[in-house]
Amino acid sequence: MVWAAFGFNGQVGLAFSDGRQNFPKYIETLENHLMPLAENIGGRNWEYQHDNAPNHTSCVTKNYLNSKNVTVLEWPPVSTDLNSIENVWGIMSRKVYENGGQFYSVNALKTSIESAWYNLEPEIFQTLIMSMEECVYDVLLKNGKTLSY
Repeated sequence: MVWAAFGFNGQVGLAFSDGRQNFPKYIETLENHLMPLAENIGGRNWEYQHDNAPNHTSCVTKNYLNSKNVTVLEWPPVSTDLNSIENVWGIMSRKVYENGGQFYSVNALKTSIESAWYNLEPEIFQTLIMSMEECVYDVLLKNGKTLSY
């Protein structure tokens, strides 16, 4: 499992975890990877977006984020068109597996994922953030149906 986050001013370090994610692991990831850099990448008045996975919406996770004064965006379920990190995963996947790339060890795959993540141009994150308003508008125009781009 790979977790990542980004803001207008950059990205945080990747977090890899074994097995299924649960709310204690998720909170540990937020504490160790998001919180130390959140203001640097998002500015003073940043908001956090995650999907509606059960470990994201648990009372324990909500209480943790509230205790850190983190504003979480309300987000509809199953809305990958409205979740910018999904676009980033697509970009990274193409880089990781370009030229038919195959990996024979977990460490080799992790190294390739890290390389793809840390070599993303900052403009990618800025463009994704700046395009959110238009993306939301497009989803509303299609009555919530999946976008074709």
